[in-house]
Parts: sequence; structure tokens; C-alpha cells
Amino acid sequence: MVRKRISLWIVACFFVQITACSTFLPVQRHLAQPVSCMPNVHENMDGLLLDNGLICSSASIPQAFPVITRTIPNLEYPLFSVKRRNTGLDNPVSFWRRGCAGLYQIASAPAKLVVIYINGYNGRPTGWKRIFAELQELAVTHIFFNYPTGDSLETTAVVLSELLRSNAPQLQGKSIVLLGHSQGGFIAIRTTQLLSQQASTPTISHIVTIVTPWDGCKLAKYAKLVNPLSPRVFEDIDTDSAFIHQVKASALPSTTKYTLIYGSTLKSHTTDNPNDELFSVKNQLATGSTITPTSTHCVITSHSKSLRANGVSELIKKYVEQCLITATLESH
Repeated sequence: MVRKRISLWIVACFFVQITACSTFLPVQRHLAQPVSCMPNVHENMDGLLLDNGLICSSASIPQAFPVITRTIPNLEYPLFSVKRRNTGLDNPVSFWRRGCAGLYQIASAPAKLVVIYINGYNGRPTGWKRIFAELQELAVTHIFFNYPTGDSLETTAVVLSELLRSNAPQLQGKSIVLLGHSQGGFIAIRTTQLLSQQASTPTISHIVTIVTPWDGCKLAKYAKLVNPLSPRVFEDIDTDSAFIHQVKASALPSTTKYTLIYGSTLKSHTTDNPNDELFSVKNQLATGSTITPTSTHCVITSHSKSLRANGVSELIKKYVEQCLITATLESH
């Protein structure tokens, strides 16, 4: 009798949990494709390099929503909070609608080189603190892309490419470096591909991806089976997804250099299956035949600690310094 009561209590608690969970409500939580964006032109009043935002629309949202550009004093910014990150993961539409997404520039003097940071799944701009600190001494404009990590990677790349395209006049003569961590690497690559397909767009000089799973994530497939209402990004990051096939099939511009940084833990490094505790080295190197990295580097690190690894920050600083030298020479 006691065992039966305990079982009924557990079932009741589980029922309360799932019925209270917002992910089971019949609401549209992800942007419906296609997303259309129009430039939202502003007067440059605060020294912001990218002063134009976007007004975007999607069938998922009754009204158009803004994608912003803004200056911030540092990475301790309210819209980069854990609460906002969770909203972007569980309810991307709410994240977009509230105007949280956009490019956030650290206030600084104008520079020839622009570095744009793109975090990975369940990440936020604050995850770049270590690398940002390493690059602060350089004459670089630092811009962080804040986006809902649970939404479609294709949608996110379209929005970022349109945001950069709307600021093409301000970016003229600038060298742009995209840094992408994990799934952020896909966004960096895809954004560059989309920009190269249009006229009068900014040119991406260099892309650096860090522990990006080029063959996708097997866990995404299982997550979709367990919960059909799992984040939309799982469809794009799934192994053999249409999105990954599309990215691999599209070439990068010949003028864009691509540095691939992959991770392997010390424990697994000498085994038959070196990995970063989440993705195998083979997966991280599987860019396909169309995309060939200009340079490839291994760093001893786990996936979760890769943005804090000394080897990663040293490599990024090295390549940013090289880009800075090139940008300076080209300006003379």
C-alpha cells in the first residue's frame, strides 16, 4: 500500500511538472522562415561603428521586431544575463521580439580591424571574457553578437549577414574577423557565404572557428526523439542535417582566410578516439571537400573549457595581430 501511494505521488508530481512547463504549451517559439529584414537607419550619435539596425518580420510574430546595434561599456551588460540566455534557448521568438538580439560594440576609439564574437549553444557574450581580455591591448573594435541560441542557425546567419550588409558604408575599408565558438562557427561560416552571394556587402577577411562540430551532434537527434518541442537549433545541428550539408557545399570567398581550432583532452589525445569530451577530433575536422581551412590547430582542452584555454586565446591573438598588420599595411 505504501509503495502504491509513493508511486501515485511520483506520477502526480511528474504530471504537474510537465503541465507547468512552458515548452508543452502550443505556442510558436521559433522564427518561421523566411525572415525578411529591412535596414533601420540611425544617425551616428554615440561613436558607434555600426549605427544601423534592422526591422525584421516573420510569420511567427504578429509585429515586426528590431535587431539592434548598441555601444556598451563592458561585458557585464543586463541583456547578456543568464535569464536572457535561457529565454533565447527556450523561447527564441520572445528573445527576438524583445529586441535583445543584435551587435553590441565595446566603446573604443575607431580602428581598422573589427572583431565580431559569436558564442555557441547555450552561451552568451560573457563567455568570451578571457579572449577579449587578451585582445584589449590591440587597436581593434570589439563587437559581440547576441542571439537566441535555440533558434535556427540559418535564420540567425541571415539576420547577422543582413545586419552587416545594412552597415556596409561604415564597414568600408575595414578588415573584419569573425570568431565563432562551437555552433557559432557555423554561423560565422554561413554568414560569410551569404554575404559573398550579394553585391555591396562587407568583406570578411578572416574566420576562426573553435571546436565546431562539422559532422553535427548525435545528441540532437536523441533530444528531438525525447522532446519533439526541443530547440529548433537541434534540427540544424543534427548529424546529416540539411543545414550542415548546405554549409559544407558552399565555398568561402577566395579572399577569406579560415583558421580551424579543434580540441582534444589530454586523456584522450593519445587514444584511438581523441575528443574534447563532446565531439571527436574527426568530427571537428570534417569540413568536407569544398571548405578547406587555411590553417588548422589542435589545442589540449575540453569543449566546455575551450574559450578559457591558454592555447586558444594565444592562437586567436596571434591571428588577430596578423590581421591587424595586414589591415594597417593595406590602409597606407
